[in-house]
Amino acid sequence: MIKKVVLLLMFLLLTCEIVLSQKKIVILYTNDMMGRLKGEPAYFINRDFPPPLGNAASCATYIKEERDNGLKKGYSVVLLDAGNCFGNPQVGELEIGKTVEFMNRMKYDACAIGIYDTRLGEDILLDIFDKTSFPWLSANLKAKTRSEYIGKLYKTIGCEGVRIGIFGLISEYGPIWVEKKIDKQFLYEKEMTRAEEMVSLLEENGCDIIVGLTNIGFVHDSLLADSIIGIDIIVGGGEGRGMREPFESAVNHTIICRTYGNLSSIGRLELNIDEKTRKIIGYKGDNITLFAEQFPPDVEIQKLLDE
Repeated sequence: MIKKVVLLLMFLLLTCEIVLSQKKIVILYTNDMMGRLKGEPAYFINRDFPPPLGNAASCATYIKEERDNGLKKGYSVVLLDAGNCFGNPQVGELEIGKTVEFMNRMKYDACAIGIYDTRLGEDILLDIFDKTSFPWLSANLKAKTRSEYIGKLYKTIGCEGVRIGIFGLISEYGPIWVEKKIDKQFLYEKEMTRAEEMVSLLEENGCDIIVGLTNIGFVHDSLLADSIIGIDIIVGGGEGRGMREPFESAVNHTIICRTYGNLSSIGRLELNIDEKTRKIIGYKGDNITLFAEQFPPDVEIQKLLDE
């Protein structure tokens, strides 16, 4: 009996030590917003009686609640987007100004440049960059006329003593997706080559965790995860395919996640970080549908959308 009690106490002490030696970081992410800021019916749930979505206003409510929880419980929150923020220029209703204002108010930490974002043209993109309070990332997008990279290659963030390196990546098949006048403005470099270079660069800069914000589609995300050692997380975009839960590469254990787009949901990835190694030792994730009833629209953002 005494042996059992001793063993139990040892187990509890060991468990407490493991828990205390962990840090928690939460990554919230969106992708493929496509300018869909206003609330709309969720026909993908029920075509006859669709529940209302709150889109940007409900997203704001969720982000603020998560940050409040982080302050109370002592963990950091990082907010990222994987590009395609403004929609299709040929369709219209881009909501550029309001999308920029929404993202500024939500204090995004970084955003990838997506294929649909480049369809706005270089001049409009550069104007958008000047108006945002966060960096736009792409490691493989160049201006053809100047042979300079558009946006920033990467960003580093310090969270809970952990250095996180974030790089952006756009599809190398951009010329297939954009108009000829846009293709003349941009050079879309090879995804794999530039991703490898970014991982090496971020590792040299002392990053403990490396995140790829990619706008290349799930198939290419999977190839990237299986081919390159060192990418811990891929937040993907570039197509309508979403994921309810994160997918882990069986080869390099890269965590891949993405939402269903159109601001119908927001992703949440909770990381457990070992305090000594500053590496990921556990995670859980979810894709939260932004029902207006569950997440009442934020008053300030709703006012912005109604203007």
